[in-house]
Amino acid sequence: MFILNKIVWSIFNPVAAVLIGAVAGFILMTRHRRLGGVMVAASFALLWFASTPMCACILGLPLEKPYVGAQNFESLPEADAIVVLGGGVSKSDRLLYPEMFDAADRVWHAARLWKARKAPIVITSGSNDLASTVPLLKDFGVPSEAIVSEDESRNTYENSRFTEKLLKKGANASPTILLVTSAWHMKRASANFAKTSLKVVPAPCDYSAHTAYYSQRLFFEWFLPSADSLARTSFFFKEWLGRFARR
Repeated sequence: MFILNKIVWSIFNPVAAVLIGAVAGFILMTRHRRLGGVMVAASFALLWFASTPMCACILGLPLEKPYVGAQNFESLPEADAIVVLGGGVSKSDRLLYPEMFDAADRVWHAARLWKARKAPIVITSGSNDLASTVPLLKDFGVPSEAIVSEDESRNTYENSRFTEKLLKKGANASPTILLVTSAWHMKRASANFAKTSLKVVPAPCDYSAHTAYYSQRLFFEWFLPSADSLARTSFFFKEWLGRFARR
């Protein structure tokens, strides 16, 4: 299933869809010049729209909106564990230190919750997290004895199942977790974890769509394409696609 999901995403992500449409249009132009031209024009129009803040916000704001009121970590209850999903930090063998991306807010938020004594342990869930997220948590002041690493999962579905397996080793039959991930990813993540025996309390961070929304000062800026907006659109579109695929 993991491989199938990767194949589907490689075909249906915005950039691939545009390239496939444009190539198909150019091929079609050899026999149906007008129809092929329309397909090529539509493909590049899609690329332009997908690269605008407007498109990113249309896709991302509905994902984040349910969690805007959950930003105050002090109102969160105490739990058995803080579970932080990977994806914001990466580590290469050729690099000395982990590289932080936009979603690295997750690691900082998990450390913030631990320092507030919301849970005794922080569980990192995701492949490569042992080499990336764990060192960063330590830099943020979380001691080694308070960190448990699950570094086998490759997607959100596996995050939920492997974390459940890890926590079920304890005496508590239905542990409560504070789930830390990006606000735009929280709906899909919560849906996956809700199918386990874990009691899930969302602890969102990284409000990427709202950041983009409040960054637009002038009206015409909503229609200016950029690589940053295209990246946001890709993330958010993947979330909507993942909700249908249940992964």
